[in-house]
Parts: sequence; C-alpha cells; structure tokens
Amino acid sequence: MGYFRKEFLAPFILLCTFGPIADAQTTYTITNLGGLSDTQFANATSINDSGQIVGKSANHAFLWENGVMTDLGTLGGNLSAANAINNRGQVAGESSTASGEMHGFLWEHGTMKDLGTLGETSCAYGINNRGEIVGASFGKNVRGGAVLWKNGERRSLGDLGPSGSGSTAIAINDKGEVVGVSSGFATNGGGVVRAVIWQRGAIQDIGTLGGRNSTAYALNTRSEVLGWAETGDQSTNAFLWQDGVMRNLGMLPGSLIRMGSGSLAIAVNGHGQVVGSSLNSTGESRAVIWENGKITDLNDLVPRTAGLVFTRASAINDRGQIVVEQQTTADGPTSSFLLTPRTLDGRDRD
Repeated sequence: MGYFRKEFLAPFILLCTFGPIADAQTTYTITNLGGLSDTQFANATSINDSGQIVGKSANHAFLWENGVMTDLGTLGGNLSAANAINNRGQVAGESSTASGEMHGFLWEHGTMKDLGTLGETSCAYGINNRGEIVGASFGKNVRGGAVLWKNGERRSLGDLGPSGSGSTAIAINDKGEVVGVSSGFATNGGGVVRAVIWQRGAIQDIGTLGGRNSTAYALNTRSEVLGWAETGDQSTNAFLWQDGVMRNLGMLPGSLIRMGSGSLAIAVNGHGQVVGSSLNSTGESRAVIWENGKITDLNDLVPRTAGLVFTRASAINDRGQIVVEQQTTADGPTSSFLLTPRTLDGRDRD
C-alpha cells in the first residue's frame, strides 16, 4: 500500500482491543457502506451533517443513508459519479449522457438535472448549502475552465493566465469563496499547477511549501483552505492556508520521504478538524486526522478488525463523522466505511 494519489494535478485538461487513544479520547465505531450491484466496493466522496454520504459504486453515483445505498442513476448514459452533498441533500456530480458526453449534474428530490451544454464536457465538484455549484467545463480542443452555477446561470471563474491556461473549481463554502487549481507560470519559468482561491471575483495563487506545484481541495466557512503542496525536496505535504499564510500540516512520525509523495489534506469541517492521508514509517498510505496541532493515524482510534486497514480519509462533517477507505493497491478496488465518534463512556458525540 505504498502509494499516493495526486488528484487534480492537471486541472481538467486535464468489540475489540482499542489502539492508542487521542488526547481528546475520541474513538470511533465502524460502519461498512457496502456497494451497489451486490458489491462491497464504493468510492465515497462527501458527507453532510445528517450523515448522508455520496460517491460512486459499480460506475453509478450513489446516496447512502441509514444503511441503505441508493443508485442515483445517470443522464442517459452508462456512467455517473456523485462528488459532493450539502446539508439540504442536494448532490453535485458528473454523468454520461445518451450521446456519450460527460456533463455535470445536480440531483435533488429524486431527479437528476443536467447542468451541461451540448458539445461540451463538464463536471460539478462542489456544492454549498445555498445550492451554488462549482466545477469545470471545456469544449473540444479547449482546456478546461473553472465555472460556477448560480441562480440557474453558469459563469466562468477564470484562471491564473495567460487566459485559457486551464483551471478547475473543486469546493465552495457558504460565503461563496471557491478553491481549486489553475495552471500558470512560475516566476523562474516553466508551467506550474497551483492551488488557488477565488474571492470577491478575483483569483489568487496561494502558493506552495517551497516546491512548484500545489492543489486546494476544500475550505470551510472560516476560510481555512487545505490540500497538498510540494516542498523543496519535491515531496508533498498537506497544508492549511488562511489569511495569506500556508502552514505545513506535516506527516505521521517517522514517515518515509519520497519524491511526489507524503501527506494530503482532503476535507475539513467547521471546527477545523482536517482529514486525509499520510505515508507511514514503512511507506504505506494511512487515513489520518489533524486536530489540536497533532496528526493521528485513524487506524489507532478504531477497534482492531482483521484485514481492515484504512488508507485514506475522504470526508468529515461537523459532527466529526469521517468517511474512510481501504484500498490494497493503487489500482485496486476501494471499500468505504463510516467512522462515528464515540467517547469512552459509550455515548456518541453530538
């Protein structure tokens, strides 16, 4: 399991013995999400504060709720994936159409709405509690550009330039701030891929940790932005950026340092808890949580279950519920699980 995935590197071009207890003495119960079509495989991508989870299983978008996984269907084609869900239960994602094009969609009240345009490829990656959606769209032989769907209209968010260099919007908070990635050019020459934030109509490069490239995955209403960034030795570390300052979140103690690998911050909740992945001392990927200035392997906070090793955490809600996955090889099938906080007296945390 010594692997590490750099999603969005090119923007759309693109009852058992417990392990060590964290300082806050939080441990977790485990729920297997299962899968569609009688499989046990699913890629879960997002969770809202009600505990509804979305993602992809058997090549279809799904909604998981109270132990039941529902197929959300497609826009007429064979493929779909759900990328985000808000607290109203609205789902954003992408699907193939009857003509074979991939289009972004909004699913709500049992209906999937096509957000795309004939002749273009698009995807919806993020949605806030106001129903504003972000993603990317591009035409034939044209690099992708970040877009915002709001009040029934779609508008371009732009890129770092030169104009048309390519960008993808990945997440949006309830203040309308958007984060993602854009191509651009380094001051010392050459193309780079940079984490960016769009605020008040302007795009800003939020930098790196001493390397050339970075990507922003998520942000909360405190405008805390997170993702990964290259360091001077070309490894990658998770970061948290706020008010113009990028902070290195680091890796698990004793982690192996490898070019292009390290740690990755994927999701953050309103309390500032961050989840993602980190290589460990043997070079294997592990699901982790950063809180109170400390990184913890989530495998140390759950009952020991034979054969179960969580390799990445992909989502967290304001109740502290975490979505994690197990994947034995970089290209192998993924199983997803829900971790629910439980204090030592057995009560679920509010």
